[in-house]
Amino acid sequence: MKLGFIPEKHANINGKKYALNLGFQNVMRAAALLRDSKISEEARVSTGLRLLLSPISHTRSCFLPYTRKLVLLNKIFEHLMPSADSKTSKNTKAVISLENDGALIYGAFMQTYGINLQKDKLNWREFYALLSCIPENTALFYVMKNRIEQTEESLDDGLETLFNKLIKE
Repeated sequence: MKLGFIPEKHANINGKKYALNLGFQNVMRAAALLRDSKISEEARVSTGLRLLLSPISHTRSCFLPYTRKLVLLNKIFEHLMPSADSKTSKNTKAVISLENDGALIYGAFMQTYGINLQKDKLNWREFYALLSCIPENTALFYVMKNRIEQTEESLDDGLETLFNKLIKE
C-alpha cells in the first residue's frame, strides 16, 4: 500500500473505465465465490464482477465476451493484492483463513481498532493493511503464530520428529 498514491477506483480494459466497488465484504464474498467449484466458471466470473463493480459498470460488463470478463476480473484482483505477496508459494500453508477465522478477525478488529466489521465500512486496502498489523495481544495473532510454528516444525523436521517432540514434552 503506497500512501503517496490514492488507490485506483477504476479498472481499465481496452481503454474503457469500470468503476470498482471494493468494500472488504464484497472482496471476501467474491473470493469465496470464485473458489466454489460447484458453480460454473462463467457464473463465478459474472457474479464476481457484479460484486466488485459499481452497478453501472457491472451492467456494461454484461455485454463483454467471456474472455474479456475474465481479463477484467483478473485486473481487479491484481489491483487488490499487493505485489509483495507474490512471494508466497502455492505450497505454503495458509496462516489465516478469511472464511474460517471470521470470529477471530472480528474480535481482533474490535479489540485493537474498535472497528465493528459488521457495521463499519472499510475498503479492501484499509482492511488488508489493518489485518496485517494485528498486534500480539489478540487471539488472532496467537492462532496465526501457532500455525506458523506448526508449519515450520512439520516442514523442517518431518512428521516423525514432530511426533517425538510432542511425546517428550
